Amino acid sequence: WYQRRVAVPLVRYGAGILNWTAQELRSLDTKTRKLLRINGAHHPQGDVDRLYVSRQLGGRGLQSIEEVVRREENALTTFVKNSSDPEIVRLKEFFVEDKILLGEEIDKEIDSLQREEQRRQRWTGKVLHGQFPRQVQPMADPDSWSWMVEQDLKKETEGLLIAAQDQALRTNYIKHKIDKVPGSSPLCRLCRSHNETTDHILNGCPKLSQTDYKARHDKVSAAVHWSLCKEYGFDHSSKWYEHRAEKVLENDSVKLLWDFHVQSDHVIEHCRPDLLLVKKKTKEAVIIDIAVPGDVRITEKEQDKILKYQDLKREIKTVWQLRKVSVVPIVIGALGTITPNFRRYLDSVSCKLRVSNLQKTALLGSAHILRKVLEI
Repeated sequence: WYQRRVAVPLVRYGAGILNWTAQELRSLDTKTRKLLRINGAHHPQGDVDRLYVSRQLGGRGLQSIEEVVRREENALTTFVKNSSDPEIVRLKEFFVEDKILLGEEIDKEIDSLQREEQRRQRWTGKVLHGQFPRQVQPMADPDSWSWMVEQDLKKETEGLLIAAQDQALRTNYIKHKIDKVPGSSPLCRLCRSHNETTDHILNGCPKLSQTDYKARHDKVSAAVHWSLCKEYGFDHSSKWYEHRAEKVLENDSVKLLWDFHVQSDHVIEHCRPDLLLVKKKTKEAVIIDIAVPGDVRITEKEQDKILKYQDLKREIKTVWQLRKVSVVPIVIGALGTITPNFRRYLDSVSCKLRVSNLQKTALLGSAHILRKVLEI
């Protein structure tokens, strides 16, 4: 924030007047990145190009001092050369003779967009650093970067999560395959049966499935439960992240069940959804199930959740004599990716929480898992 609102405008003010050398400007950019690393906001092996891509596109929103100054110099040159002001016209020849106007004629906005796109393409084109955006691009909604736009997380936590996306964390697999550490093993330090990649740590380790993965999942579920409690008039905490869900809540309008085993006349394998909302007046029910899978599997997981509860859906519609029963999957990738269906699913159950809040809940769980495992 300080770099964008204070430091950059201060340097930009003298652009085209002060004669900055390329080395001086690059030195300022280098010092900025060094400060980010020292304060834990940028991993030493993290991608540099990504730093200068806007947050709406998955970057960090940093501005390159060198690019800003050169753009201002070019904009000043463009303004003077195209000006029809009599006083400026008389000074044009003097400016040219004394080599005061050293920039090129440009469209400032177009130049900014073109340079950002070049940065983005360099970032996403890299083998390791660009792997995450390439993999999630086919199924990711633009709101997948909402958590970065909101900037709700501490800089150290954001830096850790970005490093995980960049494949910059020194997992056992990276140490063995990339760093070539002598005597190293690529296997997970916990389960010793799978390669220790970032994706394995966040979603695939059997040693964490019933503890840390479940805790992360339950936090997201509790956030949705809080929103439903607020919507339908049940008691709830003032903050969504402090909420403790109760097993059964009921009033004249709805019944809300949390992690409740639904009894049935038939044997149904999947009969314990995360949330079950029954609307008494309209005789409708909504089966809500939460998941925090690997980011490349979010679309597949949504479909699995819908298919998984078809038997339960038919059973409760018949036994409870309901007019309509629907299944709503709420799926967030372990590193924040969501599908285009995500907002629609939230709206269908009247969940008023911002997308970024639910992402933040899942991401904080993922950050905790990464710190816990990598520090062992």
